[in-house]
This record gives sequence, C-alpha cells and structure tokens, in this order.
Amino acid sequence: MNHPTPERSGFYYSLGVAYYALGQFESAIEGYDEAVRINPKYSEAYHNRGNVYHDLGQNVRAIEDYDQAIQHNSQYSAAYNNRGIAYYDLGEHWRSVNDYDEAIRINPEYVVAYNNRGNAYLAVGEHERAIEDYNEAIALDPENVPAFSNRGTAYHALGENERAIEDYDEVIRINPDYAAAYNNRGNAYNDLEQHARALEDYDEAIRLDPNDPDVYINRGNILSGMGEYERATENYTEAIRINPNYSEAYHNRRVMYLRLGLYEESEQDLAKVSELKVGSGGDSTGGNGSSQ
Repeated sequence: MNHPTPERSGFYYSLGVAYYALGQFESAIEGYDEAVRINPKYSEAYHNRGNVYHDLGQNVRAIEDYDQAIQHNSQYSAAYNNRGIAYYDLGEHWRSVNDYDEAIRINPEYVVAYNNRGNAYLAVGEHERAIEDYNEAIALDPENVPAFSNRGTAYHALGENERAIEDYDEVIRINPDYAAAYNNRGNAYNDLEQHARALEDYDEAIRLDPNDPDVYINRGNILSGMGEYERATENYTEAIRINPNYSEAYHNRRVMYLRLGLYEESEQDLAKVSELKVGSGGDSTGGNGSSQ
C-alpha cells in the first residue's frame, strides 16, 4: 500500500493482462476494476476490460468501457476499432463504420480496421466499398488471409465468381489448411456449374474441418443434383449430428427421403422442421471483426 498510485494501478493492470492470457476472465475483470479504481483515467485498463466483456458476449458493457478509454485518450485507435466490433456484433453496422473511420483517421495504416470496415460495409450490402477496404488491407499487408477471404466473399455476392476464386486461391496459397476457403471456393465453382471441382473443394474442407455443418449441406446439395440421394442423405445427417437444430439440413434430408421412398422418415423430418420454426432454434453465422 506504500507504492505510488501509478505503480499500484499498473500492478493490477498487469494482473488483469495475465489473467486474461490464462482465460480467467472474471479474475481479469477484477484486476482491471482495481486498476481503474486507483486511476480513473487509465484508458488502457478500460480498453482491456472492454475486450474481456466483449469476449464474454457483453457488448453493451464492452462499449461503455471503450467509451471511457476514448474519453481519456481521444487518439486511442484500438479502442475505436474494438468498439466498432462490439457495435457490429449488436447489429449496429453504421455505428461500427463510424468507429472504423476514426481508427483509420488516427492510424491510416491500421490494416485490421480496413478489414473490419469492409466487413461492416459487406453487412449493409455496400459490396464495392467493402472491396475498396479489402484492397487497402491487402496493399498494406499482401499476405493478409482474412482480407483475401472477405474480398472473395464480396466478389461472390456480386456474382463475380472467377474473381472470387482468384481470391480463395490466394488464401489457400498463403494458408493451405484454411478450411473455409475451400468451402467458399466450392460455392463459387458450384455457381459456375463446375460441380466436380466444387465437390473436390468440399471434400478438402471437410478433411480439414470435419465439424462444419455448412460444408456437409453444400456437399449434400451437390450430390443431390447428381442423383446421389443416399450419399446426399448421409451428408445432411452429418450436418444434423453436428448441429441438431439445423432446419435446412432436416428440410433437405426430407426431400432425399421422399426421393428414396422413405415416407415415414420424411414425415419425421417435416415435423422437426415445423418444430424448429415454432421454437427459437435455427442456424447462426459467425464472423465480424478482428480486435487489436
């Protein structure tokens, strides 16, 4: 208790950092709590506590802490970036764009912020502006896997499948074990009706990540179109094993059961689809931004 105040607050800040690195979030929060109690203007402690709250899914509390960090340091680019991520997660995409704007104004070479702003533009359907941001991120970091992957997603959404494939090729060149890139490239090949190549990519995506239900759905759809109803059914069943609330998988498997003449099984899947529609079950998608 005889240490000067800055040293004591710094000790608790370091304690919070250590607990966070260990995944002990509640203890990390306690450390940051004490740091800001001793030093109410400790912007880094507010920022880091905001990161913990964000990781816990408490985005409103995270934003409150990022607000404090920015109030005490108006040039804190990471606080703007991470507040933008929290706003994104709350579905407030334009507010997130505003924060990424500020992060980039403060630090024009903030690669992560360009990528995150691109994601926000993508979420509101501003595909061209998203691509501009991904271009900037790639210009600053030519090996930036997320930017190539996200730009591929933007091109795919615009129906520019060849350009999307070029970006997914680049992702795979940089990181051959990036399972999502194979899945996404498979989707682009599928749209180009290059079904054999799409199937190869889905196979590779599943080899790399056997627990992504979306890829089984995609592979099942290809097999269904090829008349491989039993194999398609196996893929939809695997998607359901991974995510028992995946209504699309039940719906697609129901269609396969009908084509195979398995009417009782088809009725069971129809009932499950209805049950999921009534309840709050369903599918969720991930992906928002990168903190830094």
